[in-house]
Amino acid sequence: MAKVSCNIDAFRHSNKPYTYAFKRLSELGFDAVEPEALDGRCIYTIYHFCPMISMEDDPVEVKRLASNYGLEISCLSAHTSLLNTEYGTRYLKRAIKFADKLEAPIVNTSEGPKPPGMSDDEAFHLIEYTLREVLDMAENYGIKITIEPHGEYTTNAEGLKRILSLVDSDLFGINFDTGNVYLAGNDPVSTLREVAERVLYVHVKDIGGALLGERGKVTGTPVGVAVGKGNVNIKECASILRAVGYDGVYSIEAGEPDLEESIKYLRSII
Repeated sequence: MAKVSCNIDAFRHSNKPYTYAFKRLSELGFDAVEPEALDGRCIYTIYHFCPMISMEDDPVEVKRLASNYGLEISCLSAHTSLLNTEYGTRYLKRAIKFADKLEAPIVNTSEGPKPPGMSDDEAFHLIEYTLREVLDMAENYGIKITIEPHGEYTTNAEGLKRILSLVDSDLFGINFDTGNVYLAGNDPVSTLREVAERVLYVHVKDIGGALLGERGKVTGTPVGVAVGKGNVNIKECASILRAVGYDGVYSIEAGEPDLEESIKYLRSII
């Protein structure tokens, strides 16, 4: 049976720490959790108002807490900019080491916003450089790196395929985010069909309500509506993934109040 995880972004507005998130996900019957890595500390994590996990924390303790709640660590969300060859590279290398201690098999990121005046060719050159630097370390640790649709290049099949072609590594693939592709104005089903064989992880996000007015104006959002209640054809996306033999994790991205309904629907279709 496919495992169901949850991006800890679901608890962004709860004003509570990751320990609370772990407890709730366990109560709701999730198999795993997807933490988000913070490089350093901020006042919100210090005073336990934020579910993000600082890489200043002890990853062994974080792993132990998750295990105590019966949760695996499915992935470490480490979004940065692949277009920033200095900070992006350093941050992802640190995330790989942190993920290794968490026993998280995947580190997820995206391309980041393109600076004004930068050409597409320049952007892809920088993305290639950063990926090669990061994947050299990922190979040493056996950690997979996934690129998530979250920007102008990754929310369409053409851009995803071009990024995938930049490096040759079995440890590099896609974290397909159903909702972000839809928000960018593209069709998740047809986009997924073109890249499904390179999918290593999935963010299950449905889009509806007020978010529909943002379609075509943005390329991503932290969470969507309850899975199955929006406009994204999640069921067909799951069918496409089954057809190519995908047996990885489905990680829900919905707000905390929508998690119970979301996991029931998702389990019914996978």
